[in-house]
Amino acid sequence: MSSVSKKVKGILREVTRSVVELDYPTNYRERSIDYVAILKTRTKDKAHQPHSTGSVVVRVSPGRSSTISNEVEEDLAKFADAIDGVPVVIDNELYDNIVFDYGKIFATNERTLENIVKERELIALYRRNELYVALNIKLIEREVSRGGLRLSEISDALGLSKKSVESCLKGLGLISIDKAEKLISEYSSDMILSIGYDVLREIFKKKSSPPQGINREIGSETLVYDLKKTAVDLVVRELPPEKSLSLKFYVDFNKTQSVKYVKTKIINASRLAREFNADLEVIVPDYTSLELVKKEVESEIGEELSSHIKFSSQSRAHIFRRS
Repeated sequence: MSSVSKKVKGILREVTRSVVELDYPTNYRERSIDYVAILKTRTKDKAHQPHSTGSVVVRVSPGRSSTISNEVEEDLAKFADAIDGVPVVIDNELYDNIVFDYGKIFATNERTLENIVKERELIALYRRNELYVALNIKLIEREVSRGGLRLSEISDALGLSKKSVESCLKGLGLISIDKAEKLISEYSSDMILSIGYDVLREIFKKKSSPPQGINREIGSETLVYDLKKTAVDLVVRELPPEKSLSLKFYVDFNKTQSVKYVKTKIINASRLAREFNADLEVIVPDYTSLELVKKEVESEIGEELSSHIKFSSQSRAHIFRRS
């Protein structure tokens, strides 16, 4: 484990409710996900409004000159979408307190990650060759409703039309740094907010593409996420009418893989399954392999822990047919 990865692990353990560490594939450079962290429930501002919980799916960059492959980007984005989280690559060659909007994911360094989850210091978002922060929409709306502020005054300060300001307030409230400075000089720094988890989550939701295997029935929806370089091969998410998070994980063991290889994979997948209270099904090619793999897993984690794992000799095709 690299020094950066150790630091990231320490940060996540300090400020999140729980952290699942994945060490599969065992070759670090072949892995797409290192940590899945569940954020703590926090209080927000002086009114102590509850802050929504969330998840961060993290990949720590292997080192200098390494690039984010399409498969890593896809795995991070898909798993984050499945668990209502935010996908982040940690690269310490990036600047402090800037989150880079990178394709389907985000990239930043470990210090900035710590500042985001601890909600300290001003964080900016870099996208389309511009730095952005967020308007304090609640404060502005409150002041406008009280009559202490007019939208026309804000539009004048920003050099934008009133219609553009209204559109901004209805959306994510992102404004460029230079416009934020104008607003601060005219009013106060309270008008501006840092780019935090909630903003990143909303941006990610807007740019994440629907997964394959979508089945829409009356009042329900099934989503299937196909992953390539992590412990879980398939994530199936059921969306009942109340939209609660209901997941099922699949590990696909084929004959070209060794039992030792798939055992490590299953143990990693079981960590995720326990964290998200999800079912875990292992798909094996035949009955002989099924019994062998099951015995190996039980010897490693015990019968009690392995009891929540289902072993099946069906192919993964039945998952997509069902979905």
